[in-house]
Amino acid sequence: MLVFLFLGLIVAVAPGLLVGYVFVAVSGKLPLTVRVLLLVVLAMGAAALWLGLGEPANVLLPLAMLVSFLATLASGAAFLGLEARKRRAPRYPAPTWQSW
Repeated sequence: MLVFLFLGLIVAVAPGLLVGYVFVAVSGKLPLTVRVLLLVVLAMGAAALWLGLGEPANVLLPLAMLVSFLATLASGAAFLGLEARKRRAPRYPAPTWQSW
């Protein structure tokens, strides 16, 4: 039983992670506020795709939607943070050797 629950969790999380990463990779030129708003809209859309896969009375459908939404947001936020860290100047500049 736990194996199937784990596999279901992987199926719900993997597309969200992929969508979050691809969004950050594609939207590099947009301002940060626009990127965050579009990421939230994209996460809601990824969660809404689960409505077409299951019947509305399914008990686990809201959980799958929530997991997909949170995975997309977490992935996008993590990759936005990594990208911002790469753009920042180093905290300690490289030492320059003085020629005496």
